[in-house]
Amino acid sequence: MLQLLLNSMFSAFPGIWTEPKKDVSAHIPEAQEKSECAPVGKVKQNPLTDDIKRLEEVFSNGQPLESGMEINITLQNLLKIVPRNRPRKDAYKHLQRVLKDEMGVILTIKSRKDGKKKD
Repeated sequence: MLQLLLNSMFSAFPGIWTEPKKDVSAHIPEAQEKSECAPVGKVKQNPLTDDIKRLEEVFSNGQPLESGMEINITLQNLLKIVPRNRPRKDAYKHLQRVLKDEMGVILTIKSRKDGKKKD
């Protein structure tokens, strides 16, 4: 509707308003060349998959972790199995949530600070 209005307004002034030409044929070969030469993207893997595999190797001899399984481990030992840049219990919150929600496995992490009394 707006395009018809603009066409009628500027039809008296040739050269000011012209409808855009739809020349698709010029762009098709470029698109095909790019798609043929473009590198194939890697499928993004869940970053916790490797962590879960390491836990399976240690706690279930390479077999999948079973639903209802409970893993009690110290923070120091967990850092050796599944290293993190931040050596704190909260660095494993996402791993604990995924294990519990998707696999039914409870991961309990104990640290040295858990046993200390707070003043």
